[in-house]
Amino acid sequence: MKYELIEWVTKTNDSALLQILKSIKDSNIASSDWLEKLTPAEQESLNRGINDQAQGKVLTSREFWADYEDNV
Repeated sequence: MKYELIEWVTKTNDSALLQILKSIKDSNIASSDWLEKLTPAEQESLNRGINDQAQGKVLTSREFWADYEDNV
């Protein structure tokens, strides 16, 4: 599949398509770096949130705001 894509890309003259593909490539590179740029505390906080979600310890937005309004 990789070689099919390479062949297809090298044969195209569609500059708009090539720009879209470049944007995808650039965003993919950037998205892999953002986690490494977080501080250890930020990474820990993110992992706690992921674990909370996996354990079902989450609220919907509606539940959050209803509780917030009750306590204000």
